[in-house]
Amino acid sequence: MKTAKLFLAGMYIHLVLSVAAPIGILYLGWGGAGWGRSNSMLLLVYLLAIGMVQLLGWISVGAAVSAYRRNDMACLLSGWRTLKLGAIPFYILNFLWSVLAWGAIAAASRGIFLLLVPIPIGITWLMVIQSGFTGWLYIRCLRESGEDAAVLHSVCQFLPVLDVLSTLLLLRRRRTP
Repeated sequence: MKTAKLFLAGMYIHLVLSVAAPIGILYLGWGGAGWGRSNSMLLLVYLLAIGMVQLLGWISVGAAVSAYRRNDMACLLSGWRTLKLGAIPFYILNFLWSVLAWGAIAAASRGIFLLLVPIPIGITWLMVIQSGFTGWLYIRCLRESGEDAAVLHSVCQFLPVLDVLSTLLLLRRRRTP
């Protein structure tokens, strides 16, 4: 699925910008220059990238729904593998960077910015949900074709970490009869 590959690429671009934007904003504001036009533009580019990745994610969901309606299991399997297995490094790096960056921000603000921590968590969880739709629809196809796939696997597709474990378990089980 092309949309799954685009969404995955967008996720990695989001990760790069989530590292570059705060560092760039700090660098541009260093030395007493304060908040300027460059900082505003960098923040705007980052926010637009977040919006674009979310849009790509929902387009990927639409493509998965279309493949499900056509009963195109090969397309769903391809998208599912791409999104769940290709995103493993993204989620690990995103978690590490988020703990580092938001830990520093919360410490520097003496805890005031802890109120903002749910925002990046929510954005990442939306990505898990968007990629989970492809897996959920593939599992539905498996169940409709008579294969044994527990409903629990469908639920796990929307839960961080469990989605990858469920995917690996199902893919391994399908490979070995």
